[in-house]
Order: sequence, then structure tokens, then C-alpha cells
Amino acid sequence: AGCAKRWTLFSVKGGVGRSTTAAVLARHLARRGERVLVVDLDLESPALSSAMLEPDARPEFGIVDWFVEDLVGQGDHVIERMTAMPEWVRDFNGDARVAPAHGAHAGEYLAKLGRVYMDRRDDPWATRLGRMLDGLETLLDPTVVLLDSRSGLHDIAAVAVTDIDARVLLFAANSEAGWADYDVLFRHWRERGLAASVRERLSFVSALTPRKNRTAYLDRFGERTRELVWGRLSEAPDSSPESTGGFSFGAQDGDGLHHPMPIFWNEDIAASVSLCDPGEAAVESAYGAFFDRFTSLANACEEGHAPPPAPGALLKNA
Repeated sequence: AGCAKRWTLFSVKGGVGRSTTAAVLARHLARRGERVLVVDLDLESPALSSAMLEPDARPEFGIVDWFVEDLVGQGDHVIERMTAMPEWVRDFNGDARVAPAHGAHAGEYLAKLGRVYMDRRDDPWATRLGRMLDGLETLLDPTVVLLDSRSGLHDIAAVAVTDIDARVLLFAANSEAGWADYDVLFRHWRERGLAASVRERLSFVSALTPRKNRTAYLDRFGERTRELVWGRLSEAPDSSPESTGGFSFGAQDGDGLHHPMPIFWNEDIAASVSLCDPGEAAVESAYGAFFDRFTSLANACEEGHAPPPAPGALLKNA
């Protein structure tokens, strides 16, 4: 999918740097002139909000508050008071706003959390999430929206992948346990008829990539993603892409699923207490190749997708 405004960051397991990447990517894009909205949807473990916002910078309300108020038709009264600008963005060319899981006063957060995922027959949770995102985008007019999704093998965790129109970054480490979980998830999507609508929007991220023997590591990672996605998300898993003329990975396509977006392990970033100022040298070392691929994907406009951001946004940085 090209010219995507929304990007979902998803993983089947935690601890793969998904939230760290959301924070670092938001900072990178804001520095380059983008208007970035970061939405912390990992409501059970909202580390991203704390990593990006200073304690006294939190807005009055958060995402959980919106969902609770929306149940009684009061979501519009919350949405204008549920985002905040981090202090670090003030000297940048662009802007960044964070919609945290909870506001300045968490209050009865756990009690509210129990009501967040309630479905109404005529208004399912996925629809409500889309309505909240539409409201935030109308209010803030961002050029890029980063959705830090809840992880795990649950329909609610995957809603930001399957039910939201967004480009999807799937974070994984090259481990058998992780590939087994993605296999389960992809089988589920195929059985529910979601494969065709999801697969063209996916890009795998090789999280925590080691620097030693990295070429061989990324080659193995790419082989696993090719096997997994072709075997589980194609129409004819027993045939080759070339023979069917259908969904193909494109062997020469540098942005294809079997060419993972690498993020390299960096001790300084891993040891950081806060991501408000991770250090530019450490960020470039860990994320330089990832940023290049992200820009390439963001500019790969294809027929049928929304037009690119206004001139002076992503395209000027390609």
C-alpha cells in the first residue's frame, strides 16, 4: 500500500522493540517536518505514553476515557482533551502529538479498562476505534499516524491490522516460537477470508537484528517470511507465485515481504530510561536502514490509495 497515512505497529510477542520503534520513528518524522500522531493502543501495557511524554505533559484524558465515554455517546467531549505535545518536539520542523492510554490522572484505570472492549450489537469495537481515529485526524490533521497495537494472538489485538485501513509493520525476532505464533495468526486470517485484504499491506520488521553475521541472519529471516506468507496468505499455497500469476513477492522488489526491514540491536537505546532523547548517533546506528525502507514504502504510491501528504511532507525527504 502506498502513500499510507496510518501505520500499525504489531507483534505477536512483546519485547521486540515495537513501542520503542514507534517513539523513535515519531521523533525522526517530526524532525523532518511531518505532523505525527502517535496512538498508544497497547492499553494493558501502555509504556509508549510514558516513554514519549514528560509526567507533567499528559493530557486530561486518554484513549480508555474516550472508549468509556463513547459508550454513552460522549466521546466528542473527550477527544479535544486527549492528546499532548512532547516537550522535545518544540525545536523540530514538524509536530508530534501523543494520544496516551490514560490521562494525567489514571484514576480507576483498571475498572475503565474492563469496559473498553465492550461491543454493542450495532456498534462493534473495531468501528468505534475507527471513529476515534477519524475524530483525532479531523482535529489534528496529521500527515502520519502511528498506531502502537496491543500484541498477542487475539482478535482485539489484531483489529488495528485487519479492520483499520493502514500499512502494517509486523515485528518479529528470528525465533521458532515467534514464527509458530505468526503461523497460527495467518491461518486464522485465511480461514476467516481476510488474507487477500491484509497481505498487500504487510511488511516484516526484523527486530533486534544482531550485527554479527547480519547478512546471513536477514537472509534466513526473509526465507521464513516468504514461506510463511506464501504458505498461509496466498490463494494457491501449493503453487509458485510465477505459475499462478496471482499474489507474488517479487524477487527483485526491495520492499517485498521477504526483504525484512532491519532494526539493529543497540545497547544505548536498550539501556535508555526515557526515549525523549535517545541520542542521534544511537538512533542512526540502530534505525538508519529502517528509516530508509520506511520512506521508500511511504512514497510507493499505488493506484487506489489515498493521495500523498501535501508537498513538503514525506516526499521531500525521499
